[in-house]
Amino acid sequence: MPDITLPGSALRTVVAHALTPASANRLELVAQTLDDVQQRETRAFFEAHVPLLQQCVQNHYPLDAELLAAHAMRWDWRRVSASPAIPWSLDLLTQFEDCWDWDTLSKNPFLPWSGALLQAFVRRWNWSLLSGNPALPWSLELLETFAPLWDWRVLSRNAELPWTGALITGNTHLWDWVGLSWNDGLPWNVTLMTRFAERWDWTGLSANPGLPLDAELVAEFAPFWNWSWLSRNTQISADAALLHAYADHWDWTALSQRRLLRWDVELLAQFEPRWDWKALSANAALPWDEALLRRWEAHWDWHALSSNNAPLWSEALLERYAELWDWEQLSENPALPWSPALVSRWAAHWDWDRLSWNPALPWAQDGAAAMLAAHADRWDWAGLSHNETMPWSQGWVDAFADHWDWERLSANPALFAALARDGAAPDVLAAFIQRYADRWNWATLSGQTALPWSQGLYRQCAAHAFAHLVAQHQDFGVGALSAETVGSLLAALDSGDILPGANFA
Repeated sequence: MPDITLPGSALRTVVAHALTPASANRLELVAQTLDDVQQRETRAFFEAHVPLLQQCVQNHYPLDAELLAAHAMRWDWRRVSASPAIPWSLDLLTQFEDCWDWDTLSKNPFLPWSGALLQAFVRRWNWSLLSGNPALPWSLELLETFAPLWDWRVLSRNAELPWTGALITGNTHLWDWVGLSWNDGLPWNVTLMTRFAERWDWTGLSANPGLPLDAELVAEFAPFWNWSWLSRNTQISADAALLHAYADHWDWTALSQRRLLRWDVELLAQFEPRWDWKALSANAALPWDEALLRRWEAHWDWHALSSNNAPLWSEALLERYAELWDWEQLSENPALPWSPALVSRWAAHWDWDRLSWNPALPWAQDGAAAMLAAHADRWDWAGLSHNETMPWSQGWVDAFADHWDWERLSANPALFAALARDGAAPDVLAAFIQRYADRWNWATLSGQTALPWSQGLYRQCAAHAFAHLVAQHQDFGVGALSAETVGSLLAALDSGDILPGANFA
């Protein structure tokens, strides 16, 4: 049977008040019929694929206390403890207190977190993991209530806390001041920085993008900064005056790599002896043009310049400095004006291994297939198989089937996203997958979330697929089954009965 693509619940989204009572009743009848059909088909699917049933249930089904208790020995309690689907409650946690994996629960963002919940299992929680859980209802009261239990080293790095000056001041003896210094969630200001100047890790502060860095702040704490890290901080917008004021302190290599400086010809000229010209050569933020290249032609590092991805490239530029370029770097530079003609023109110069990994090659242009075939012996097919910008299709794969690196192809989400966009029916898609059954890495393919999985596709691939890996990201409609149905299926598993059509792939 084909997969049901329109469940009854979808019909129920029709605006009820727009229908007459008779029409609403008919709509409800149709919706219920679709639900019944979906339940029957989904049950038959899971009866035929026994290993998948348990995996999908414990990953995706809203298990209640009755189901958890009835099949307690079957569950992977660590996986169940991570479930986003279970209707978590204090009572449920209490009933199975000795079964849960409490480390996993401590990281689970879907629990109904509250101070009462923390108190109820105060000796069970992993307080270090709790300290980093962003889903907790962080408040001053929560922090104070469980102050002796928190991992303050982890808390110090948690940007989600309700940070205030009072919170920091009130717990000075508990904080990890290195962690605080790197935390961009604190309410950074001059007052806070001054008050604890002797406690901060100034390397962390110097690198912290949360600081309100400006010329005044730089001047205020000039003796404290780690200037190398400050030079790398993306939030500092240094102009010529600020650069000049601390010229002997800045890390000029780090500054030369910065993209947010106010780059212009005058700035380059003013500090010409201080710049790291190799770093400048790779910096795409410079005001690149022909005049800039010519003015400092003797300064540029042509190896670094060859990797620069600024929009400066043209075929004429490649020709003009052909003897100076580093062609290995050019081969992996995505900013070149790539075309099949350009690839052909410089075929003898490219590093074909690096070229093969370049995501910007012109695979969407006319002549791409001919380019691929013409240089079949030069390409690194591992790189091409990894490439997400190719015009992936069944035909494209078929045309070069003996060349692909099938391990990397199995991991390439772009291939399977393209197959999904093509809208191939499950049987057609399954036939394509099966055609290369002995080439895919099935463990990798089973974890492939971009593959348009369906019950129909899984039926055809069950002999090869790894059920536990597929079930990590696909539910196959298990949520449509009633608790009674799930219970009866699990009971059959527990009893050792062989279900109709059972497939133990």
